[in-house]
Amino acid sequence: MPGPEGLSSRQRAIVQDLKERGFVSTTELAATYEVSDMTIRRDARRLAQTGAARSVHGGLMLPHGTMHGVGFAARAGEDAEAKRRIAAACVTLISSSERVFVDAGTTAYAVASALPQSFSGTLITHSAPVMQAALHLPNARTIALGGELLHDSQAFVGDMAIANLEGLRAETAFIAVAGVDSRGLYIERNLELSTKLAIMAAADRVVLIASHGKMGRTDLVRLGDYRDIDMLVTDRRPPDAIAAALTAAGTELVLAP
Repeated sequence: MPGPEGLSSRQRAIVQDLKERGFVSTTELAATYEVSDMTIRRDARRLAQTGAARSVHGGLMLPHGTMHGVGFAARAGEDAEAKRRIAAACVTLISSSERVFVDAGTTAYAVASALPQSFSGTLITHSAPVMQAALHLPNARTIALGGELLHDSQAFVGDMAIANLEGLRAETAFIAVAGVDSRGLYIERNLELSTKLAIMAAADRVVLIASHGKMGRTDLVRLGDYRDIDMLVTDRRPPDAIAAALTAAGTELVLAP
């Protein structure tokens, strides 16, 4: 039956999924709610009509005007199930009272979204979507790093963000990248480099989070090599060359179940 807002309980649940993740695919929604693709498409049309969601190729994203940018939401839909599994594995690596840095990017956002409401530690981030996710963590302390906003990645970077890191220390940092190969770790642009390095330097343990789609890929800027991280969490066993580089560096590999 439709709810007070004119939406069914399933449609309201889909909206909640969107608020937490930024993008959901129609295929995943049909499997989650055990309904046909046609039923989900009808739900998508209804949500679009009410302004609760924006229908795009392959799924739904948050409407314009939310904290998520369109590019960020679209990237959130790439390898969404892999990111969900990685995030669930990451949550098992930390205690409920831990101090945690969460990087920018859609995989990092998935980690923040997977934190249970019982998490009572400290969440430190320079990601606007992660800040939004922190609103659902009533028992956590959240520290937001300021700086210059990069609209497509929804991240704050630069001298101000680095200055706000001074004096902060966390047990774990979850770091996202654009690609990894046997030689190391890569990000899209130099603007992000100094902020990511400062976050890594302020953590006792650096955990790289990268789905199988990032394996064997490079990008414009080299972030570092496997000696700079303590652990890689991914959803599939990496190619042999990357696995060998991890072993040589003494970096732990965690495969998300």
